[in-house]
Amino acid sequence: APKNDPAKETQRLDTLVAKCKVGVAWVELLPMKTRLKFGVYNDRPQNEAEVNKLVASFHESGIVSMKDITAIPIIMKTSHIKNIDDLASNFDDPDEVPELELDLDDLDEIIVVASGQHRHAALERYNRTQKEQYQTQVKKRSKVEALKNLNQEHVASYNEAHQAMCELKGVMDDIRKWGVVIYDEGKSVNVMLAQVERPEHGRVL
Repeated sequence: APKNDPAKETQRLDTLVAKCKVGVAWVELLPMKTRLKFGVYNDRPQNEAEVNKLVASFHESGIVSMKDITAIPIIMKTSHIKNIDDLASNFDDPDEVPELELDLDDLDEIIVVASGQHRHAALERYNRTQKEQYQTQVKKRSKVEALKNLNQEHVASYNEAHQAMCELKGVMDDIRKWGVVIYDEGKSVNVMLAQVERPEHGRVL
């Protein structure tokens, strides 16, 4: 067997990372922007091509935020987690994944994010387009509401706008809840630094 077996090294790192994992939850990712610190373990600059690729994927396939492959890894002190005993162990049942409740003495305290800056940037851009489309439908519906004499075409236009608004509202609700994997700051630093160098663990994203 080779002295430096890549498969064994991967398994070793996976085991170490698993020991650092506290649990999974969801957060309102976009409002937390000022508190999130990217680039501590992955200092590569943001790649616009990758962001555009993700935005296109969101438009084509929708948002899938409650999966290990898309969840954002965060590193923090377990003492800051109010509901640590209620965290889920995985995303197998998204309805059972709780919101992460934080108890931060300093409201400006930074939360270290091991990777995910491209997902966050793409999500911001995608959310902005959804809001713009929603407002377009609101205006379309309002124009019909302002009419005094309605015909079948007006009614159909109103119903289409209303349906589009409902669908866009659902998309924006999905954007609001994003899965995170929480790692213990007291255990994770060196392990995550090594782990994030592995391409299959999302170095770019």
